Order: sequence, then structure tokens, then C-alpha cells
Amino acid sequence: MEFDYVVVGAGAAGCVVAARLAEAGHQVALVEAGGHGRHPLLHIPIGYAAMMNRAAFGWGHETEPEPHLQGRRIRWPRGCTVGGSAAINGLVFLRGSPGDFDGWAAGGATGWSYLDVLPAFRKLERHLAETDAAELHGFDGPIPVQRCATPSAVARAFVAAAVELGFEYRADFNGPSLSGAGFLPMNVRRGLRRTSATEYLRPALRSRRLVLHTRLHVAQVDFDGHRARGVECRDVSGGRLQLRAQREVVLCAGAVNTPPLLELSGIGAPAVLARLGVSIRCASPHVGEGLQDHLMARFVFRSRVPTLNTLRRSVPGALGIALRYLLGGGGPLGIAASEASLFATVQAEPRRSAKSTGPDLQFQVANFSLDSYAEGLHRFPGFVYSACVCRPDSRGSVHAVSADPLGRPAIRANYLDADYDVAALLEGFRLGRALARQPALAAIIDEEIKPGPAAASDEALLAHVRATASTTFHPCGSARIGPDIESGVVDARLRVHGVERLRVVDASVMPVIPSTNIHAATLMVAERGAEMLLRDA
Repeated sequence: MEFDYVVVGAGAAGCVVAARLAEAGHQVALVEAGGHGRHPLLHIPIGYAAMMNRAAFGWGHETEPEPHLQGRRIRWPRGCTVGGSAAINGLVFLRGSPGDFDGWAAGGATGWSYLDVLPAFRKLERHLAETDAAELHGFDGPIPVQRCATPSAVARAFVAAAVELGFEYRADFNGPSLSGAGFLPMNVRRGLRRTSATEYLRPALRSRRLVLHTRLHVAQVDFDGHRARGVECRDVSGGRLQLRAQREVVLCAGAVNTPPLLELSGIGAPAVLARLGVSIRCASPHVGEGLQDHLMARFVFRSRVPTLNTLRRSVPGALGIALRYLLGGGGPLGIAASEASLFATVQAEPRRSAKSTGPDLQFQVANFSLDSYAEGLHRFPGFVYSACVCRPDSRGSVHAVSADPLGRPAIRANYLDADYDVAALLEGFRLGRALARQPALAAIIDEEIKPGPAAASDEALLAHVRATASTTFHPCGSARIGPDIESGVVDARLRVHGVERLRVVDASVMPVIPSTNIHAATLMVAERGAEMLLRDA
């Protein structure tokens, strides 16, 4: 089967790229290993909590034992369905700090500064909230973005406490500055999750130019010499299918799955390819290296006000939640995983290895409490807020471990490997305690459950972090942009170094993790990648 383009992965990025190429008149094949993603809970915002660990909609990834987290394996939910991880994420829609992207450009990603990427952010966005920075927003793009109209008592108290502590109230986190406290934007409209699958792909499928192949696993990229010519696929029954690309193959498989696919196609570090028994097509030493993620460490509080933990367990509470959602898509069923955030700058020593270009810490608050999504909500009225380092210095890796394309990759996040990350997270816990002492929060806190009052020293707090911290679900950077093959996997136009007609357009190309949730930045990369493909065509 022949097409102009073959796009691998119908996740957040792949849906954008495939739709834009088809919209421009090209014949496109979009290949997805998962199914169509029609389960109702994939479309109800709070449904992410039930769906992120379901085998039917995810890859089931977990890290190798993490040396700085007591050797624990950390679950890494990644979506395996149309919509990808955007179908199971927490719906927080933050771009990142403007300084994040200026840092990309300064580090060698020419053409990726904030002013360079801003048009793509505006193009993809349908901003539905009031803002004093209209020039920074888009109002007719595919993805609706708005703030929760009725934040919970917990979220309101958290923001008020941050203001009491001296932080600025931030009405628009996607405006000129990220610092401060406020309520989070989310990609929800009329009570439903809105993603690139629903807003880009679904309209594009009405044309005959875009063909979506589901439950088809890409085994490798096929080459004619050093020129990509298509992909070899396997279906659920083991059958093989080849899809040919007359123009380019575009990998949008994500930060975890794109590097192993490159390696099984002969592109990677020679030592890794030798272990796999794969012939070298292109020696590319940075494939799978530079992996980054945000590590999340939680405070857990018993609450004096009702939270989702207990509201859902009583008949009147459950009926009230359902009624609010049915009448207008609001309430606990229609909100993002986190309702409010604080972005703060702290004086952690040692300082970051690179000059700071924005806040150091993000706090996210949720109107429920749990130890992990796999274990479910606590039975007492509780809430959490978590601290994470915005731009961690720690770097990990992801590599294929066998020549079997269905094999699981080896993920090493290497959390807390850098001294700065440890120091900044400890500062985060001190700040978190200070927030809890402010009148607005103190009024609704019955007690601190975790880490608990006994954890007063740095050693005790760090022990809590090592025993409980987990992913914030933001992997990126494993096929990063670099000016040449000695510094990166792709060039600034996202073309894979050392071969032709092959690009990577997903979160793996990000040189440094944005300071925030990365879904919006992934869509931006996809919009820019599609534009580059079309210009080069």
C-alpha cells in the first residue's frame, strides 16, 4: 500500500501531523498499535483515574529499578489507543515558561525560541477564558482551553494560601509569566475531554485522503539505502503489512516508543545495536539518551471539608456529582486532575547546572487523596498537593532490549540523580509546609497524613520522597534536537540525522523538559513539524 506519508502513532502529536498533511491534500496512512478509544470513560474528564492503568488502553510500561527511589519500579502509564497518552492524561493544559523555549534555542535548537513557537501555540488553541494577553492566545484553533468555572473549596483555599504567603495571583498561566498561583487551564469543553484525536483527527477522517490503521504494530522503518521508504507492520494475529511512503515516514510514537523503533531500524548507538543483533544503518549515539520526566512527591492531608473521597461514597454526594455533570458538564466529573497550581522560585543549593529561566517548582492540588492511582482514593475526606522540580537536571534513558518489536523497552528515569533535584525538592517540602500553615489552608486541614509531623528533618523528608515519589507522566527528550549527530538525534527541522525522509515529531525531540505539564508543548511540536513537512514538500 502506497501513500505520500506514513505517520506512526495516533497519539497527541500523530493526530495533528496526519490531519494537517491530509488537509493539505496529501495521501496519509496513520498507524496506531491500539484501538479506536471509544470507551465512555476516555471522554469524561475524571475518567482518566480509572483508565490510565487499564491494559486495554495502555502499554503497561514501568521503569527499571530506580537507584535513588529505593530500587522501586515506577509505573509509567502511556496511552495505547487513538489519542495516545492525551486520552488518559489529567487534562491540564500548560505551555511552559517562555524561558523554556528560549533555552531550547540557546542550547542549539535554532528556530525554537518562544517567539518562534508562539504562532504554533496560537494556531492550535481555542481560548475560552478571559485574558489580559489576547495577543498571546489563539481563539479559533482546534483545541478548546478554559479554566474550571467552579473550583473546589480545596483549590480555592490553596490559591488563597499562596497569596497569603506573598505569591502573586496568576489568572493566566499561559500568558507572559508562569510564576504565581492560580487555577489551571484544561482542554475540556461542555464536560468532555477534547484532544487532537477528537478535534484534529475525527474531522480529517471524513476525507478519503487519510487512512487510519488501528491495532497495527510498527516493527521497523524500511529503507532503500539511507532513504526511508515505508514501515513494516504486524497485526494482532502476527500477519505482516508493508506501508510505503513516497515522501516521508514520520515517527510520532512518543518519548518511550520512538527510540526503540529507531534502534530496531538500525539507527542508534553501536553498542546498543550490537546487543540487539541489529545491523548498523546509522550510528547515532544519542538515540534513547537524555530521557527526562517530572518527579512528583505528595503531601496528603485529612480535610475538614468534604472532598471527592467521601462525596462519591454517599448517595446524596454521588447524586449531586452526577447531577452537576449532567446539567452542565461541571463538578468533580468535569475537571482536570489538578485544579490549581503554584509556580515558585526557590534558592536551592547547589544551583542548576544551567542558568534558571523561570520558576523552579510546581505545586499541583487535587480535591481528593490517594497513595497511587492503582490503589484508588482514601476512605477518609482528604486532599493532596504535590511538589515537583520544573526543570530537573537528572537524565535517564530508554532502549530496546531485544530484536522483538513487541518487547518492552528498558526505561531508566534516573530520578534524583542530580544534587540540584534533591535540593530543590527539599525546598519544595519546606514551602509546602509553609503553605499549610497559612490561614486559608489551615482552616480546612484536620491533619497532615504524609509525610506527617514526625518527618521534620531533611533526612526524614528525603526518605519520604524516596519511598513514595512517582512520575508526573511527562517523559520527553529521548530523541532530542541537536545541530548534528554528535549532539542530537534530529535537526531543528526534526529530520533524523544520518538518513533521509525520516522525521521524529513528538515529545522525544524536546531538548529540555518544559517547566509544566507537556501536552500543550507536544501539540506545538506537532503543529510545527507538520508545517515543516509541508514546506519541504
